[in-house]
Amino acid sequence: MNKPQGYDEAQAFGEFETLPAGGYKCLIKKIVCEKTQAGKEYLKIGFDIIEGKYKNFYQNKFTNDTRPEPKWSGVWTVFTEGYNPGTTNPKFKGLITSVEASNTGFKFNFNEQELVNKKVGLVFREEEFLGIDGQVHTAVKPFFAVSYDKAEESKVPAPKILSDQQYEAAFTSKIASDNDDLPF
Repeated sequence: MNKPQGYDEAQAFGEFETLPAGGYKCLIKKIVCEKTQAGKEYLKIGFDIIEGKYKNFYQNKFTNDTRPEPKWSGVWTVFTEGYNPGTTNPKFKGLITSVEASNTGFKFNFNEQELVNKKVGLVFREEEFLGIDGQVHTAVKPFFAVSYDKAEESKVPAPKILSDQQYEAAFTSKIASDNDDLPF
């Protein structure tokens, strides 16, 4: 076996800090308004935590990312339209009212760039997902916005759990028995 290139510099899986579910005081660092192929408008919000134990969590993660093209992982996608056409997504309305409440004198005028460098509280929850390895994993993602001063006292939402069908898909893959050839 040859030693892989970059082995000595690589970070071992599990040696990185993870963010626990909860409320955090954040700053919007970048925002982009995009549309799906079906024409649904959404905001991609780049943010970081700016107070407390996890201050600069995403900046530190980005700085320590050793991949050739590091990615900013503090991103929250919020659709502006609700499920029913002609309605507003409650999470979008919550984001805007929370930013307005968190920044004295600020009133949103539907120019997304006005949100850059604004404070907001974000509440994160755990979410299960099926990894490419076929295993169930968890991640912590933003779930909703609150005013900046109420972020840390916000109740942590229940985790998002995979459906029974998703669990079934994860655990019904063929498992080699002692009598089978190994699957590689």
